[in-house]
Amino acid sequence: MAWTLFFDDFNVYLYKTSDTMTAVAKRRYTLEEYAEFEYHAERRHYFYNGMILPMGYTSRPHGKIIANLMQLIKNAIEDLDYEVYSEARIIHVPACNLNYYPDIVFVKGEEQVQQLKPRMEATINPYALIEVLSETTADNDKFDKWKCYREIPSLQQYFMISQTECYIDIYNRIDNSHEWKNTYVNRMEQTILIAEFDISVAKIYKEVAFPKQSESATDEIVS
Repeated sequence: MAWTLFFDDFNVYLYKTSDTMTAVAKRRYTLEEYAEFEYHAERRHYFYNGMILPMGYTSRPHGKIIANLMQLIKNAIEDLDYEVYSEARIIHVPACNLNYYPDIVFVKGEEQVQQLKPRMEATINPYALIEVLSETTADNDKFDKWKCYREIPSLQQYFMISQTECYIDIYNRIDNSHEWKNTYVNRMEQTILIAEFDISVAKIYKEVAFPKQSESATDEIVS
């Protein structure tokens, strides 16, 4: 049985295809249906509360920030009991029925997985998650996803990194409780602590060009 897909801004619609195409009414999908669809899909989709939704476009600054971070983290964790994944690693959050591809997944110690299909698995015990914000995903990263991510028992840190300015929003879990401390950095000379490693903000943003402020915006600020 084949599947055909189209989507609008909020929902994915699946069609089962045999000799003729018949529409499946818009509805909530199961985790098993998502796994079957995603296994054969040509582009990535995330699964949230029964909905299958397409992943957004990755800009050049977005990709550069991730590449910088991956290099910095891999250098820091060499020969230590950590693992790091970039973009293509699914995490599964049973508490809110979510499957997602964070920009960076940081695992400490033995990795635990949810088997979605025989050759398709998702991490369920991330130590830290990193998202690079974009205009289309910022609200989701800051609210819906973060509301879900903080239900992961193993998660200790969540980072939201701007690609349009030097700004990183940081959440650290307090003593394995349900409370989180929110801080931020906004200067290149600062560092952030990921697990036990100090990472330079300047190196995270290396070769990343921020959008130039428009003349009209500058005039408005000056006046």
